[in-house]
Amino acid sequence: MSNRWIYEKVQSLIKKYKTRDPNELIWFLNIKVCPLEDTKHLLGMYHVIQRNRFIFISTEVGRQKDLILAHELGHDQLHRDQVISGVAFHENGLFVDNSKNELEANIFAAHLLIADEDIIPLLRGQIDDVDLSYELGVDINLVNLKISEMVKLGLLNLNECCVERPRGDFLKNYRPDKDDWSEC
Repeated sequence: MSNRWIYEKVQSLIKKYKTRDPNELIWFLNIKVCPLEDTKHLLGMYHVIQRNRFIFISTEVGRQKDLILAHELGHDQLHRDQVISGVAFHENGLFVDNSKNELEANIFAAHLLIADEDIIPLLRGQIDDVDLSYELGVDINLVNLKISEMVKLGLLNLNECCVERPRGDFLKNYRPDKDDWSEC
């Protein structure tokens, strides 16, 4: 599956449903979201049961909810045939570099959650990736993945920004029970 195809798939969904909110897209696409309680390490999972599409998501994911939903929606849009044939996608962490399918779902999430028109002006202002992450309200690894993909697709000149390869394990040690956002 090509990176351009993933990008165009995301743009097509946004154009058709007039939203990039994963919650709204999931509703429009009639995908059922099922909360999972008391999960120690599972963040989310996508599965098809008797032709019904499901996203299972931990009730303890906190601020990562939209990212996880966008990632699982990516599996729905990109890998549904594989799931129907018996492959299950479940995440203990996002941005783990061990699978082409996981990377594709992350690319899908990056394009869905970060609009080109939001990131390009910020990059031209010579803002660094840490400040970009803060400004856009998304994880720095998602920002770096989006920038990297835009460069590959010819949507962004590499000289306009500083691109770092996203860390593959940035959510490896994420524990929702330790998530304290009360100071934000």
